[in-house]
Amino acid sequence: MRFFKVFFVILALLIVSCSTTVDISNKKLTKKATYGVVPFYNFTETPMAGLRASHIVEGVLRAKGYRVLNRHWKENEDLSSDEIKMLIKELSHKGADFIIGGTVNEWRYKTGIDGEPAVSLTIYILDVNQNKIVWSGTLSRSGLSYESIGTTAQKLVEKVIR
Repeated sequence: MRFFKVFFVILALLIVSCSTTVDISNKKLTKKATYGVVPFYNFTETPMAGLRASHIVEGVLRAKGYRVLNRHWKENEDLSSDEIKMLIKELSHKGADFIIGGTVNEWRYKTGIDGEPAVSLTIYILDVNQNKIVWSGTLSRSGLSYESIGTTAQKLVEKVIR
């Protein structure tokens, strides 16, 4: 009997540790539009986490058949706020209807025996014509110990980009 109690406690902990939280508004992406992706702001201690997250978003958009403008940024460092604002202007001049950006709030492996990946992103879509954010989402996920951070982030992004 004691074995079953311990088993169910461990099972419950595994299920809770692999949870996904997605909080998004009802704005749907349209495949008729052209999107520009800018590097995400990196609020973590992990170097270039913002660039990594934006690359995943861009890759998922392309894989799902959305029109995405080519990248126009440096690949070797996180960009400043001013540099991202300049990229937004440049992408709007190149024909982007919407700009996708965001922040990386967590991008690490948790400490402990298993070292699960933990990712937290905030994503927004800026309507270039209105100069207004028309969609935003907050996504968080803790993966299993055998998953990579990239896999965990990609699963999050695929939940909101359909």
